[in-house]
Amino acid sequence: MRRISLSMLIVLIISISVAAQTDVAAMEDRLMSVPILYNMDTERLAEIFALGESLGNRADVFTTIGDSNTTNGDFLQPIGLHSGDQCQWGDYEDLRDTVDFFSTSPDGDDANSFTHESIAAFRGFTSAAVLDPFWATNSLCEGGESPLMCEYRVVRPSVAVMMLGGRDVLALTADDYRQSISEIVETSIAQGIIPILTTFVVLADRADVYPLSLEMNMVLLDIAEEYEVPLINLWAAASELPDHGIGPDHSHLKARVGDFCNFSGVETELGGTLRNLLTLQALDAVRSNVLVR
Repeated sequence: MRRISLSMLIVLIISISVAAQTDVAAMEDRLMSVPILYNMDTERLAEIFALGESLGNRADVFTTIGDSNTTNGDFLQPIGLHSGDQCQWGDYEDLRDTVDFFSTSPDGDDANSFTHESIAAFRGFTSAAVLDPFWATNSLCEGGESPLMCEYRVVRPSVAVMMLGGRDVLALTADDYRQSISEIVETSIAQGIIPILTTFVVLADRADVYPLSLEMNMVLLDIAEEYEVPLINLWAAASELPDHGIGPDHSHLKARVGDFCNFSGVETELGGTLRNLLTLQALDAVRSNVLVR
């Protein structure tokens, strides 16, 4: 059996390292090449919406799918308070039409789509958990129903805004993630609900999971292209922000009390504020391009 010399082993390790770095660079380049708001007016969206109308979905209701970056209180909820009067709109005053449009109560209480607590969004959720009936603990859910299907049945939205990945990188492979995200998207489409995907940010200094996070973001780009559904490229947009928009815990988008929906420049500083703005812009695009044609 031929022995590998130390010099050959060193060359092999260096080659593997260079290849890995090249893959990372290629994935970063691809993310930077995709528009911040992508696929906001495809023919597929009109087909999905038409199906949703026939199934009784409500055009003026959206819901969310996600983990703690979605449920921590600074995502969208401040926008829905007092019809957005607590926000600073800067150059984005026109987005208030979309706030008004989605101010209908999705579940019969005093909430609106912005302040509604989604059954499909929960701290620690992975893409697999959203599909697992074990996590459908809300009293409104029926036996064998996943959090996703429970939320869709109860709320009947026309749109679902999704960001998952922060916990997936700790628990799943890229193949697992592709399978789960594909199922979420296919389920949404079958229910006549337009899924809006969102790329997610993991800091490069988290070397143990950073390459996997890029692989998972590639999955989101692939699925957005394959199914012709909208995507918010938060990863690319946040690349211009300090620390890529991530807070001191190196996990959550950075937010600041009083500035959750301050769109007079804070969106260039804080990842949480930027995500709120981009999500509202995506909802505005889908509303004007599809929901109210």
